[in-house]
Amino acid sequence: MKTFAWKFGILAMSVLMMANTTNAQQKKYLSDPKYGADSAAREECMMSISLYGEFYKQKNYKDALINWRKVFQNCPAASKNTFIRGASIYKNIIKTEKDAATKEKLIDTLMMIYDQRIVYFKQEGAVLASKGVDLYTYRGKDAAGEVYEMLKKSCELEKGETGAGVITVMMQSVVDQFKAEEVDGSEVIAAYELAMSTLDLAIAANKAIVAGGDAKKVPTAQKELENLDLDLKNVEALFSESGAATCDALIAIFEAKYDANKDDVEWLKKVTKLLDKADCNSSALFAKSSEALYALEPSAVAARNLAKLFYNKKEISKSLEYYSKACESQDDPDLKSQYYVESAYIVLSEVKNYPRVRELAYNALKANPSNGKAYIAIGLAYASDAQNIGGEKVEHDAAYWAAVDKFMKAKQVDSSCEDEANKQINIYKKYFPNKEDAFMFGIQEGASVTVGGWINEKTTARF
Repeated sequence: MKTFAWKFGILAMSVLMMANTTNAQQKKYLSDPKYGADSAAREECMMSISLYGEFYKQKNYKDALINWRKVFQNCPAASKNTFIRGASIYKNIIKTEKDAATKEKLIDTLMMIYDQRIVYFKQEGAVLASKGVDLYTYRGKDAAGEVYEMLKKSCELEKGETGAGVITVMMQSVVDQFKAEEVDGSEVIAAYELAMSTLDLAIAANKAIVAGGDAKKVPTAQKELENLDLDLKNVEALFSESGAATCDALIAIFEAKYDANKDDVEWLKKVTKLLDKADCNSSALFAKSSEALYALEPSAVAARNLAKLFYNKKEISKSLEYYSKACESQDDPDLKSQYYVESAYIVLSEVKNYPRVRELAYNALKANPSNGKAYIAIGLAYASDAQNIGGEKVEHDAAYWAAVDKFMKAKQVDSSCEDEANKQINIYKKYFPNKEDAFMFGIQEGASVTVGGWINEKTTARF
């Protein structure tokens, strides 16, 4: 009885609101065919909109549904909110539905609401984004094919307006299909290309908003940029781990397109990036694409690609020459740091100029203090030259203390380096100075010790 009284109160309140509407407002909807075929139908439509709206505001979705259905069936063109709120109503009801069969029917209706929104209010790209993400949320891999087609089309239509999260789901859905052997690797590669180009446009669009300085828009754009960065990491991880990005697959696709695109800077950048990511740096396609790109646009990325190319050919001096150009011209601090570390490891393994390794690694740390690989490179340089430090065995072996210090620092600043750092620590702590030998030189546990030679660094004695 109380429930009936409450609902009757809502009804009365809605009627009162209708009664208080100005004559001008009444005439507006009474003369608008979107609300119904005649004045009676239009009055009924407005009443239903008001009634379901009140329940919707109260988050009473089941009662809102009764009058929402009347609006949806009798005057769907009246307001886009019918579809926006309708989707919200159904998603909330789906959330609490226990019966599996009923839930599936509710999901089907939700999908139909999205379809009808496109019919009446267009915005196909944006609506397909919501529809695809929701379908994947509820049906996952079972709907991967449908989801992929929806979100692929959405990205193609929305371009820089694509919202964060959509691109990750698109990539996940195509990877699901590849793993189920429903599509081949070329489709995954095509999806990756679309994902990355869409992300580039969306990031540029939101950066432009931030640069514009509109106080109302900037916070939203900044948050969107954070989410798009997460999308970027997700897409890269999904592509790398999919198994589709093999050298053979990439070369088969892009080799056939090379002659037609060899003067296209953006195409060459895309191909060299994909080949590099798949460790196809020794392929003929990577070589000619990198050289063509550098000739057209001598950039940091092109120089680094050539550096890797010459390294694979064992032309070490040329490789280091191009690494130097890449490091100097790269503005992105993370990439600059990465390039310095890559060159440091080449000097470590091929040139064996250990002070130069440290110099390059410290340049990497200036650009990105959290690059643990730089500390590992320094530690390996110390360990590799330990037997040339000082004149006594205890002096040689003290260099391993300094080396392990760097491995410890690596995992402290960069958790992704923890496994490699622990591996090196376990290798080189075996070569620490002998306690008795150290004692003969007046070195005790915990003492501060300066490692000599070019290392010239303080460390702590431990046995």
